[in-house]
Amino acid sequence: MQEHFEVFASLISGIHGNIKKLKAAYTEELGLKEVHIFWIYLLKTHPEGMTASEIAEASRQSRSLVSREIQELLKKNILYTDENTGKRRYGWKLFLSPEGEKMAARISEVADTVQSVVSRDIDVNELEIFYKTLRSLSNNFDKLDVEKLKEHNK
Repeated sequence: MQEHFEVFASLISGIHGNIKKLKAAYTEELGLKEVHIFWIYLLKTHPEGMTASEIAEASRQSRSLVSREIQELLKKNILYTDENTGKRRYGWKLFLSPEGEKMAARISEVADTVQSVVSRDIDVNELEIFYKTLRSLSNNFDKLDVEKLKEHNK
């Protein structure tokens, strides 16, 4: 099984590196940071708005990072909130501004193109099984207790 884990880890690492290169190429074009891209995409898929806490959970980022970076997106008028008390609170819903919607459309366009190119030779059913399996692996890794694993392997 270790051979499979090494192959898995190597492939995931390579894919992650390629995704980072893609993000880096488009962050400059859009004037964003890499962490912003997925958040803008998330808000596109949640037109009802999301709180910073929900964004942190969905993107697996720390709440403090999201809180800091959301401030930047608010200042650039990429996001807005319908609260108007002057102080941002963590529970406020965030929405894409018209400028944010343009950025989200561009991000979706690029994502669709990338997805089409990288999955072009893969059967739709195989892709569905792959994503289901990947989700299960991700959930299982989230539940993995590294300390217990280390104890077990002593």
